[in-house]
Amino acid sequence: MPELPEVETIVQGLKIAVTQQKIEQVKIYDPKVAKMLAGEDITGRRIINIRRRGKYIIFELNKGLALIVHLRMSGRLLYQQHEPQSNRWVRTVIKLDNGFLIFQDRRRLGVMEASCFSDLNCRLGVEPLSPEFNSDYLVQKLAVSKRPIKVFLMDQTIIAGIGNIYAQEILFAAGIHPQRQAVSLSNNEIERLVEAIKNVLMLAIRHQGTTISDFQNADAIEGNFQNLLKVYGRENEPCLVCQTPIKRIKQQGRSTYFCERCQK
Repeated sequence: MPELPEVETIVQGLKIAVTQQKIEQVKIYDPKVAKMLAGEDITGRRIINIRRRGKYIIFELNKGLALIVHLRMSGRLLYQQHEPQSNRWVRTVIKLDNGFLIFQDRRRLGVMEASCFSDLNCRLGVEPLSPEFNSDYLVQKLAVSKRPIKVFLMDQTIIAGIGNIYAQEILFAAGIHPQRQAVSLSNNEIERLVEAIKNVLMLAIRHQGTTISDFQNADAIEGNFQNLLKVYGRENEPCLVCQTPIKRIKQQGRSTYFCERCQK
């Protein structure tokens, strides 16, 4: 699933290309998407801004409406000058003044809906790259949680945008074991964790995100942060710091990779 760096990469690519363009036509090829867009006609509205909130892409339209996209497992949002010749996996095609915005989703799990974007603020936690996310904020949240720290980091109501891959890379960078109870972290470890979160996410954005299988940016180009992953997907390979073989465990049904020597 695309996480914060991938979504931010898409937003940065689309912002220059489609801001101030008008939506001329909306073609829906999937009744599931049609249901999500039902009742709100976005045709004729202008895109006045594009931004990210957590893992959501928000197209702010004029007259107080927003088009909200969540890519989930296999969604793609592409911008190109020509309408796609094949409708395979295409759920929606939005014709703009100059070009087409195309929503593809092989697994049909993604979301495209017209809504008031302020609704997201009620459901999502603080942005990890914002000034509001700091040690003081994290101390308060960690103090009441006995969940494993990796599970804690992926709670979108606390920190918006971190998923399975980056939670593991962040914990490796901070030297914290993924099974540690959140409440057990010391003040020094919390400071390291905040720094690791910001550093890992910003580095991943600079490298255009991580492509394991499906992710492409708005120009259909894959990311390259997968070449810099320290633990994710590296079971039994030597740790890049201490040469200890990377371990894999299951947490909430998902694989977690870590170095048992570097992460305490």
